[in-house]
Amino acid sequence: MRSENQEDPWAIPPDLTLDNKELNEVDNLVNNEALGFDAPVNILLAGNSGDGKSTLANAMLGVELAATGTGFPVTKGIQCYEYRDKPLTLFDTEGFEILDAERTVSAVKELIESRRKQKDSKQHIHIVWLCIAATSRRLQQVHIDLVRLCSKLQVPVIVVITKSYLKDDSSEAFLKVIGGSLPEADSIIPVLAKEIYFGKLRVAPFGLVQLLDATLSLIPTACQAALKFSQVADFNRKLEAATKVVNVTALGAVGLSFPAAFVPGGHAALLVPLEINMIHQINRALGINLEKQGQIAVAKGTLGIVMATVGGKLIFTETMKFIPFVGQITSTLVGGTIAGTVVKIFGTAYIAAVGDMVRAGTSPTAGSIIDAISSALSTHQHQIVSGATALMEEVIMKQKP
Repeated sequence: MRSENQEDPWAIPPDLTLDNKELNEVDNLVNNEALGFDAPVNILLAGNSGDGKSTLANAMLGVELAATGTGFPVTKGIQCYEYRDKPLTLFDTEGFEILDAERTVSAVKELIESRRKQKDSKQHIHIVWLCIAATSRRLQQVHIDLVRLCSKLQVPVIVVITKSYLKDDSSEAFLKVIGGSLPEADSIIPVLAKEIYFGKLRVAPFGLVQLLDATLSLIPTACQAALKFSQVADFNRKLEAATKVVNVTALGAVGLSFPAAFVPGGHAALLVPLEINMIHQINRALGINLEKQGQIAVAKGTLGIVMATVGGKLIFTETMKFIPFVGQITSTLVGGTIAGTVVKIFGTAYIAAVGDMVRAGTSPTAGSIIDAISSALSTHQHQIVSGATALMEEVIMKQKP
């Protein structure tokens, strides 16, 4: 797989394939450990029609609750929605109005108990979000019954007071009523999921990050990565998910069978498939839509920039300073460690580049990403290299006899 282009040692070999067994194993590692695909999060949304469940789902998770009749029923009165690009399943209660209260609570009980019977906890209902509109000023018996049921079944329940755009005495009194009537609730959080205007006065969304934090504290640890990946309310949480993708990919690269002479030759091209998958997963974590050909173009177009800007010699020197016992470890570990360092540098620069674009509301293109990565590497070279080598130091030290 060494490049035949002697003038450009980083040129991509024409026979490069994306199905290398070792690389696929690293990809699986990223999916399971970084993205949480191995432990999806299952959320039950409950509440009356018009109480803001759809708006909350869109603002919090970036998904639409489809119109009645779509999705698929899992039990009478409850629809299930699964999303191909998210490790997330939503269950939406129908007919939550007072005339259907008993039927609705029975349906929720049936769903929770039937899923709990399955040994695989991935199938369980992990949390319930009960939506009550602040504008309704009405607490119903069905709300009380549902919260008590969840408490009895030991399923966490958060009461989300939706449409909380008024800050008057009546609103505060309603919150006190909710708190006093639903003592079994794990949390009660006022939320305005979508901005609202009163003439020229704009009331900004709020409460979504608090809801996210509360949910993360209540769901099983194994599901937390899935929620961080799926949510769209807190960009810093999405950066955490993207950074974890980079770290897991870099650490996985250490185990690949690279020779100690990795840096000086075309072996670096073998990292392109790994970087393509890493780009794809980072984009998903950050909500970036970039076609596969664009991802390939970024990986190919920036590998040479990484090596030219940071320099293979610098990577080797920085990495090797943490290996005073280099003679006692295998040459494969040396090569793998350098490979991991390159991956970490590339991933860190990629997040720095696209993160600024996403924050600014810009849709990144392959060309703009390549330019931004080059700029990030030039501006923050020392910081990026230091972060990469620090991660590799942990790996190397664990290998010390």
